[in-house]
Amino acid sequence: MAEHDRDDETWTQRIRSELETSARDLDAATLSRLNQARQQALQTAAKPRPRAWMWPTTLATAFSLALAVAIWPRLVPEPVPAPTAALPDDFPMLAEGAAIELYEELDFYAWLDAQPASG
Repeated sequence: MAEHDRDDETWTQRIRSELETSARDLDAATLSRLNQARQQALQTAAKPRPRAWMWPTTLATAFSLALAVAIWPRLVPEPVPAPTAALPDDFPMLAEGAAIELYEELDFYAWLDAQPASG
C-alpha cells in the first residue's frame, strides 16, 4: 500500500472514531430526531421523482417534428418538366406510318432546311 493510501485510511479511521464518540454523547431526543430525519431521507430517496424536464422536452420534440412534416413538402422542389419541341402540323400523318420514308431521310431534310433559300 502506498504511503498516501495509509494516510487516508488512518485519517478516515480517526474521523469515524470521533464521530462515533460524539454520537454516544448525544441525548435521547437528539438521537430520535436524527433517526427520524434519516428514515425520512431514505423514504424520499426510494420514491421515484417525477422528471420535470420530461414533458417540456417531449412537447418541444413533437412540435419540431410536426413543423418539419408541415414544411418539408415546400422545401422539396417540384420537378421541372422537360421542354417539348413544337410538333409539326403534319405529325398525325407521320404518326400513322404513311411517310416512313421521311424518317429514313431525316438527315437529308435537316440539311436541306439549313441551306439558304435561292431565288
